[in-house]
Amino acid sequence: MKVVFCIDDNPRYLLMLRVAVRSLRLLHPDITCVCVYAGDDTGVMDAVREEGVLLARYRPVLDATTIPAAFHRCIGCFLKLELALVPELAAESHVLYCDSDVLFRRPLDDLLALRPPYMGMAREDTAPFFHDHAELDYMWRGRRYVVPLPFPIWTYSSGVVLFNLERLRRHDHVHNFLAFCAGNVQRIGNLDQSLLNYFFGKRITKLDPRWNCPPYRQAALAEGHIIHFHGPKPWDTGQALWRDLRINHYGVLREEWLDWLTSEERSRVRVWEASTHEA
Repeated sequence: MKVVFCIDDNPRYLLMLRVAVRSLRLLHPDITCVCVYAGDDTGVMDAVREEGVLLARYRPVLDATTIPAAFHRCIGCFLKLELALVPELAAESHVLYCDSDVLFRRPLDDLLALRPPYMGMAREDTAPFFHDHAELDYMWRGRRYVVPLPFPIWTYSSGVVLFNLERLRRHDHVHNFLAFCAGNVQRIGNLDQSLLNYFFGKRITKLDPRWNCPPYRQAALAEGHIIHFHGPKPWDTGQALWRDLRINHYGVLREEWLDWLTSEERSRVRVWEASTHEA
């Protein structure tokens, strides 16, 4: 099974991708990594290839003209919604998608053996939240469809998703879903994650927390196979915004993440870190 990442032109996501791939290859030397990219920056493309990652250039249905400007800062995360349409993945029945801000610490064999009917995701460590709408509607092939929303909503984290691409391609289900996304991207609160949760709901297979384990979770160091730097990234040591999430094992796992960097990459991260401490 291939492991897929998606990035945009933000250099910080590119560096996180490098660490993710390096840590994964220590555990699974022969695994194929794919990076889906919608931009045109030759520097980004060259860097992806330098890591031995298969570059999949893709022009998404959901692009800057569809996605609200407020989300453009991390527009690359929406690419995961369209993996069933990426030509380089056309022969894959299942793929493991991971955000670039992950660190692989333990083998993935048990996870890669799973075959969810639609997709598998782990619960997010948050309280339930409420949505302004009881239902969301959208148009597809001339018909109006309605998706009722549960109340309250417990969410699955889209930082790690085991996708059944074969199922999404069947009966053009992926374009049905993308019609829902295009019609409701203005009414969501949590990027691509809300779209997946609202549309697929109970069809999502629950994964064990070890496959998507934030550093602030108490069991992260002892049990986490995939560490997801949800919230504060490894250089976000000063922002007041993330204070409540820089707990438990954030410091230890940040140091592990830094160990994967070259000296030049460490220097770059020190600059980013310094900016989080400015008044």
